[in-house]
Amino acid sequence: MNAAHSLGFAGLAAALTALALPAHAQDWPPSVAVRVMVPYAAGGPVDMPARLMNERLSAQTKGTFILENRGGAGGTIGAQVVAQAAPDGASLLFTTSSIAIAPALYPNLPFDPLGLTPISLIAEVPIILAVRGDSPIRTFADYLAKAKAEPGRITYGSGGVGSGNHLSGELLKTMAGINLLHVPFRGMAPGMTALYAGDIDSVFSSTIEALGPARDGRIRVLAVCSPQRLPELPDVPSIAELVPGYSMANWYGLFGPRGLPQTIVARLERELAVMRSHELMVQRTSAAGITLKLSGADVLRDRMAAEVPRWKRIAADLKLKPE
Repeated sequence: MNAAHSLGFAGLAAALTALALPAHAQDWPPSVAVRVMVPYAAGGPVDMPARLMNERLSAQTKGTFILENRGGAGGTIGAQVVAQAAPDGASLLFTTSSIAIAPALYPNLPFDPLGLTPISLIAEVPIILAVRGDSPIRTFADYLAKAKAEPGRITYGSGGVGSGNHLSGELLKTMAGINLLHVPFRGMAPGMTALYAGDIDSVFSSTIEALGPARDGRIRVLAVCSPQRLPELPDVPSIAELVPGYSMANWYGLFGPRGLPQTIVARLERELAVMRSHELMVQRTSAAGITLKLSGADVLRDRMAAEVPRWKRIAADLKLKPE
């Protein structure tokens, strides 16, 4: 066979391979709107970075990306919708590190979080402990002292069972030897409303919903869950300063259904990587204490592979169960 024939067959093979790919893998984004599921109540901390991402994806790809909120069961209800969706690139999941915690708390999940298709680690977000601005609890040391003096009396709110905020409180209880009462909400927006109203004493919250109220005095941040103090809150101690070894943080990731074609994953990775240098996105996320990552599928896959078994061990040690 001569070289010309070889090249001809190679070209034909490439053409046939392209034809064999699903149409959505070649033509993504689809003509219909892409649903980006946020498995928490509307108005929560996940919405802001998810909306920013949607806006940039729409502008960069000329497609339409619509955010849909569906909260409940620690983020697993909305996640299940995407897990069971067709792998055509029309349904994506923008969720938090709770997706890695879910198997530890819900052993009978109707889907496997490790079966989702990782697309990219989006960001890392610090968690803080805060009380109302007029609370008599002035410092983290006060908080610990009151919790020890009145076991089970101090309440803390979170965005739901199995959320990073929930686990922040449970980890503090164990490591500090105190007893707090957990009050879960369907997202942090109603949790913050309950704090303002005096229905709960404290919250574990991300910096996204906490920095603004902290600046205007509606809440007082007692401590940060990161190992070191945050540049945005230089006068606020880390929990680790009084509870050595304590460390918690939240992260956001983008997933697709099982079997999402690699062509779509690669396209999304490229589009997301461009956002790392988009000035408005960097400014908006930085102001909320968010560290943009947009680091691709491999990083998110490795994070899930490490954290799912880790949280299973921690949940067993803490004897955590859905509430």
